[in-house]
Amino acid sequence: MAFDYKTPGVYVEEISKFPPSIAAVETAIPAFIGYTEKAQKVTVGDRLNKPTKIGSIAEYVEIFGGGAKPTVSNVTLDDSNNFKSATLANQFYLFDSLRLFYANGGGDCYIVAVATYDTAAFTASEFTDPGKGILALETVDEPTILVCPDNSLLTTANHFYDVYQEALKQCGNLMDRVGLFDLKQNDPLGADFRTGIGINNLRYGAAYSPWLVVNMPKNIRYRDFSSVIFKETVATTLGGLTSDTAIQTQIASFEQVIADGDLITAASTTLKGGSPSLRERFDTLDTAYKAAKTAPNAMAVVNFLFDFARQLETLIGAGAGSLTNADFKNDMSALVTSTWKGIFTTLISHDKEMATKVGSYTARFSLLPVPANAAWGDIFGASQPGDSSVITLPNTDPVAARLDQIMPSIRTVFESINATWISGVAGAITKLESDKHDGLLQSSSIYKTIITGIQNTNTSMPPSGAVAGIYAFVDRTRGVWKAPANVSLSSVIGPKDTFTSSQLDALNVDVNAGKSINAIRSFTGKGTLIFGARTLAGNDNEWRYVSVRRFFNMVEESTKKATEQFVFEPNDANTWIKVQAMIENFLNSLWRVGALQGAKPEHAYYVAVGLGKTMTPLDILEGRMIIEIGMAAVRPAEFIILRFSHKMAES
Repeated sequence: MAFDYKTPGVYVEEISKFPPSIAAVETAIPAFIGYTEKAQKVTVGDRLNKPTKIGSIAEYVEIFGGGAKPTVSNVTLDDSNNFKSATLANQFYLFDSLRLFYANGGGDCYIVAVATYDTAAFTASEFTDPGKGILALETVDEPTILVCPDNSLLTTANHFYDVYQEALKQCGNLMDRVGLFDLKQNDPLGADFRTGIGINNLRYGAAYSPWLVVNMPKNIRYRDFSSVIFKETVATTLGGLTSDTAIQTQIASFEQVIADGDLITAASTTLKGGSPSLRERFDTLDTAYKAAKTAPNAMAVVNFLFDFARQLETLIGAGAGSLTNADFKNDMSALVTSTWKGIFTTLISHDKEMATKVGSYTARFSLLPVPANAAWGDIFGASQPGDSSVITLPNTDPVAARLDQIMPSIRTVFESINATWISGVAGAITKLESDKHDGLLQSSSIYKTIITGIQNTNTSMPPSGAVAGIYAFVDRTRGVWKAPANVSLSSVIGPKDTFTSSQLDALNVDVNAGKSINAIRSFTGKGTLIFGARTLAGNDNEWRYVSVRRFFNMVEESTKKATEQFVFEPNDANTWIKVQAMIENFLNSLWRVGALQGAKPEHAYYVAVGLGKTMTPLDILEGRMIIEIGMAAVRPAEFIILRFSHKMAES
């Protein structure tokens, strides 16, 4: 555009000659959707159903916690107390799937926690309701693969397939991602899968079978198998396997600690009142107070805090529900004397002040049952502390205004109570149990044998995490146009099931609906390989292969993003030439690295745009710029046929 020159002089104009460039989008950023130990970045639950990008296992553990312990249903020893076998089953799969993802070449990924281990309902709605699970990813542009390893835990009705159908629907709508699916463990040949998955958007999904046999590190303790120990076929106990009285005493002490841990867990559960955490329970009561700001609402908050003292009184008391390990009980009494007594002294002073200065408020601290253990001193008796003088407004002011003055102090008291409970009570018993475990490992060879045997016991898990890692590895080393197949899996012992030749034929080619299932196979001298490269649209000549589907996703998304800058530009030949040159340069670079098939560029791709080519005068009047792009994508050599024949001797 020429300037309106008025003053004599020399002027510089820069003229743009080069077309803009297209940058290829990332192709292997999976989103793992499932259950986690926690979902907390700042406050409890703040990452539930919030897609969170991570780049390592360490980042995952910081925000989402660790993996769940497997369930141990049987530990069998021989007559000489040597470990024979154990029966284990995973409770959740997302964490170990993430381990396999990174072990097989994975990088950045997203995590969507639909619920925590202790709140999981195992229903499709956790994955498919608006704003949850899969649908939480609708507004996130970066993920290119949807992975739901914990979907295998859904056993009610058609929930397993409802999740996959929702994933396929999103992939079809957004056209920038694919679904990576597992079959049920007891359906390795896919008969149930092919019926349940439906027929919609199959070109955006790929399924793999069978499950994988793995041996991941396991956080197993005595409590996890103490009730399922067998000597051959006879049920026994760890103490019954040894005649060493010192070790028997150690085991008895360990069992006392475990029982105490269960009591503390039960107390925590009671205090939570159905909420996922103590903080969320307090927040619920505090929110109810803020909604109405009445004395009964404030009383409910304060009463919740005094419930901590009542639970502690039961734990350190002498009746039912009290701690059994004398040393630990003494530690808890000492904690009451040194810490809890001061915290609740402050709470009582706040409680008494509200009773004095808010007429409709009734003091909570004096309600039965009140702690009477000597460790509390007389703070709940006749010598209650005076009020804290936080409320400065006269009694003629509204109740809400007077309560608002003191409620921030009540929250401060809760923070002290919560921190002390988590670290000094729940944390203390966890550490004590860990110390007992370490001690028994040193002193008891039988216990060490059992722990080692369980650690060396294999488990089975869905293959999707490992396959997602292979997708990332192949994309990074070869390109998204290379089929992610004939590649070995790491950190895998082998496939859980093996297939006959006819079964492999039926998996790869589905004569009924074309729903191909990619086999994972074990080869002598090669290891465990992915040996299939098809989408669920196995009879579709355009979208049969995973690599073709994902390559088109990459080109479409990259071109779409680069072309957005031309929205509202003049719809004329100058713009058309820029757009065509930009796309042709991008496709030419892909052809040069082998992503497109053809001896010459014109054999590999074409780009058409312009009046009389892709647009009519009406299109231009209505503001449409239509660009047609054709690509000859490379396809995998799925079948290599060697033809041999006899040849007559000629000399």
